[in-house]
Amino acid sequence: MKILIIHRSFALVGGAERVIIEKANYLANQGHEVLLVSYEQGQHPIPYVLQSNVKFVDLNCRFFTLAKYPLLIRLYKFFNLKRKLCSLLQQTILDFSPNVVVLASDWQFLVGIVVKASKDIPVIAEFHNAYDFIIKKIGDVENGVKSKLTGFYYKRSLKQFRNCACLVSLTENDARHWRNHSAHVAVIPNPVTLYPESVNDIPKENGRILCVGRLNDQKRIDRLVTAFSMIADKYPTWHVDIFGEGDKRSALQKQISELNLQERIVLHQPTKQIYDEYKKSQFLVLSSAYEGRPLVLIEAMACGLPCVAFNCPSGPAEIIDDGVTGLLAENGNVVDLSQKMEWMITHEVERNEMSVKARKAAEIYEPSNIMHRWEALYLGVIS
Repeated sequence: MKILIIHRSFALVGGAERVIIEKANYLANQGHEVLLVSYEQGQHPIPYVLQSNVKFVDLNCRFFTLAKYPLLIRLYKFFNLKRKLCSLLQQTILDFSPNVVVLASDWQFLVGIVVKASKDIPVIAEFHNAYDFIIKKIGDVENGVKSKLTGFYYKRSLKQFRNCACLVSLTENDARHWRNHSAHVAVIPNPVTLYPESVNDIPKENGRILCVGRLNDQKRIDRLVTAFSMIADKYPTWHVDIFGEGDKRSALQKQISELNLQERIVLHQPTKQIYDEYKKSQFLVLSSAYEGRPLVLIEAMACGLPCVAFNCPSGPAEIIDDGVTGLLAENGNVVDLSQKMEWMITHEVERNEMSVKARKAAEIYEPSNIMHRWEALYLGVIS
């Protein structure tokens, strides 16, 4: 089987990028021919190990560079770049002759281009973000010409999903929504990239709370900072380590400084040794406004880390068994999040019991239990 997978860029240290790379490696090791195609990678390196039997090409259609232009010029260049991308994709597909084409990017305007370029080859669209987030691009989030044009374009793109052979979501909740756009929807969760043989090979750090994620509007780490500030004085030996990068770094650093918590909440750069950080910690907090099926929760649980998360759309509740493997706070309720964090701090025995149960629950996400479902899906679509 020959599989062509398209993603915007593999340069980020992110959950979606890691999963796509791991899937490509797995499929190639199963004897399939795999070609990864990006269009905004440029000269940036891929931060994850890509095996030599996986082919990779970048089409150098960097849409993000258009932001510097005035609106009319931007639109002109956008449609020119779109035509270029369609032509390059057609040629790439013609040269590789895949049995199936996978659109793994969450930038949905591409679906029409991919369907057109693929012609009679079945196209699968997979989503690494929550349905609510994707649909938000279509709604009237803000007024103005730019918003209306974006909304109109994404509405047109939604109609193209009916031309895909299958849509794949991370959660059953999202699948229910996507079935309004396609009769063929499957649910396949992300696999944990590593299920460590031992979680006791690195000593735990007393009083350490962990947060892992991009510093952006989705992750709402500012709410975690506020929640911890409510209890910080009561538990002076506890602290928060945050690993991530994003456009909210300066705002978060300012918030932390204004709360006089510089010594208690530390922002770290992303690390490739994130599993070591999981193992060192007492519990993890996810304060996102929305999620797909967050890989960070699965990874943390695989390392025996109980998790506290907002019960946001749509993944945490399908991963965390509330009160058993972690705690779910009322969505957006910072006071409740603070109380759930305090419960974790003050209930050491129960927290350790949750740790054991969380690690056991994460077994279902081992790659061997997930990857063959992707393989079966591709084979099924082809046949």
